[in-house]
Amino acid sequence: MPRPRLLACVLGITLVASAAAGWVLNRIDDTEPATDLSLETPGTYAEPLEGGIPTAPDLTGRRLPAINATTLDGTRVTLEDFVGQPLVLNIWFSSCVPCAKELPDFAEAHRRLGDRVRFVGLNIQDSAEVASEFAKRAGVGFEVILGAEGSVMRALDVRIFPSTLLVDAAGQIVDLHQGALDVAELTDLIDARLGVA
Repeated sequence: MPRPRLLACVLGITLVASAAAGWVLNRIDDTEPATDLSLETPGTYAEPLEGGIPTAPDLTGRRLPAINATTLDGTRVTLEDFVGQPLVLNIWFSSCVPCAKELPDFAEAHRRLGDRVRFVGLNIQDSAEVASEFAKRAGVGFEVILGAEGSVMRALDVRIFPSTLLVDAAGQIVDLHQGALDVAELTDLIDARLGVA
């Protein structure tokens, strides 16, 4: 094959290969929001910001801060609006695998104790539609509100999700648990810290 023709052929193959590689990389980097709300869908959860293992902040005795949030129908609220009875505040988002695994346990604990303890789910990343559908699929019957991750982290220094705050009727935080809880652990914690069994 003549040299100019060989060079053109090699150049053509290189261009086709580059275009194919670019298409593949573009598909990999495509960050479309997840539409599969299965509780088994792999996802991500917050990692330590400094590369180390964060310790749970000591929030015991602090008043529940007035973090702004909205209900699923768009009504503006603050966390202080939920003060007045013992409160379990679970902070989660749909692509957090441990959050997804524990949510049905929170739903079960709510069915057992919801007449004595108020349960609220604070979703910090999803749209109202995604949060509502995800909670529904987990069997959640308690309130779900939407808040910004940044404001939660600033006000509470919470960096691991899921995180669960137990708050007494006066609005004082009595415990913070970071990481997933099953129904037995959650009900034991509620009994020990809020005196509700």
